[in-house]
Formats: sequence, structure tokens, C-alpha cells
Amino acid sequence: MSTNALKSDKSKSGADPVSHRVVVFGVHDDSSTLEKVLASIPGGDRPSAKHLVRTLPGIIPRMFDRNGAAAIARDIRNLGLHAAALPATEVPDFSHSEKTHHLRAFDDSLEVMNMADEVTLWPWDAVTVISVGVVPTTVSARQRPSPALAQGTAHRRWNTGSTIAPKSRAEAFVVLTVDRPVLTFASDEMNYEFLGSRMTGSSSANFRKLIKDLISHAPGAWVTPSTRAFVDRSPIRHCEFRSHDDFRKYTEFQTLLSGHSTNVRS
Repeated sequence: MSTNALKSDKSKSGADPVSHRVVVFGVHDDSSTLEKVLASIPGGDRPSAKHLVRTLPGIIPRMFDRNGAAAIARDIRNLGLHAAALPATEVPDFSHSEKTHHLRAFDDSLEVMNMADEVTLWPWDAVTVISVGVVPTTVSARQRPSPALAQGTAHRRWNTGSTIAPKSRAEAFVVLTVDRPVLTFASDEMNYEFLGSRMTGSSSANFRKLIKDLISHAPGAWVTPSTRAFVDRSPIRHCEFRSHDDFRKYTEFQTLLSGHSTNVRS
């Protein structure tokens, strides 16, 4: 997988390269103890540590040298939590995922059309992770596709007993195997023509049908808890994220949990 401008060699000073990440796989009942550990990270402070605790379990969003990462992971494990220091090359990074606006689910393959209208076919066993989240939309109403493409972009009720705000939308990441891109797409930017007679006047309903099609055709894929919540119409809080970046970080962590992280390219 590709990485974020990592140093491959030691610097002239002989220091270890900044090339490791720390992953926290659980949270402590007493968050203050974990805050103290995170605040002790070089450059850290209590307010930022308090915010970071709210994002865990997950991947701490900065890189360290190998020894520094190992020390932080050890201090977290001393609290009774599971944490690990990993080379950054083994940690997913979906910052540069490939945007798509058109998918077709065939019996033997997934057809993908990216934003440059380039079409690629992927076998279903290449789909390793499917992740869905509801996030604030970044697309204004005037920029959304016409109803012939993304039906019902004026959002309606998405979940039984819950109403999605008009400025929110569903997004998804589809993670493919080694040397293949990570796909991302949003409910109000998709073309749903492949649904044919199943297409409705609601982009949220069409998006849910699309995700169900992906899940049924890729039974070996890791389906994240937020995706299950979205498909099962659970309360929206179970699949809602404060931002696209929060959703991306969640998906990166879920991909790590799935065991497919070393097969991912961003």
C-alpha cells in the first residue's frame, strides 16, 4: 500500500525514521487515565488528549519513530488495554481514495466508473471491506445530479423512527485487494440507473439497495458495524459521523481489524 511521505532511511543525525503508528483497540472505563498517557506524548496536551480519547478505539493520527511508538503502546497496554505499534506501511490510509459515481453489480464482477468516466471491472472476491456512514454533505443542492441520476436527493426518512438532516448524506468506502484502489462514493452523487425498475424517488433508499447488492455479491467482505446499522435501519446514531474524515478514519481502523490492511492501497 502507499504511505504518507515516509522517510525510508535514518536521518543524518542517526535518529530512527518517523515511520510507525500506534493503534488502540479498546477504551478504558476511566478515560482520565488514558488521557494522561496520551497527554504525555511529545507535543501533546490534556485538551487534545481528551479529544483524542473520544475518537478511540482507532489509529492515533500521527506518526512516531519506532521506539516512541513502542513506548506509547506499552504505556497504553499497562492500563489493561490492547494497543500495538505498527509500521506505517501496514496501516491503511484512504486519504486519496478513488471517487466513483456509477456502479453496476453483475453476477461475476463489479463494474466501476470513476469521475473521469473510466470503466473498470473487479471480481467480487477482490472486495474485502464495505463501509457506510452518514456524514454532513459537502455538495450544495444546485450541484447535485439531476433526478434522473441521483433520485430523491432532497433527503427523506432514511431510518425507521429517525430523520436524516437535509444537509447529511450516506457515503461508502469499498476496499479492494492488493494493488487495487480504494473506492469511495456518496448517495447524492451516484447514478442509480442500474437498479432499473427497483429505483425509487429516494436517494437514500436507492443507496441502501446498492449497498445490499454489494454485500450479497461479496459474501467474503468485512461489513463494518456502521454498515450493518445503516442497512438494518438502526437508529441513525449507530452510523452517523461528525465529518467525512472521522468516517474515513473509522473505515481505516475497521480495515485493520478485518485483517486485510496489508492488502490495501490508498
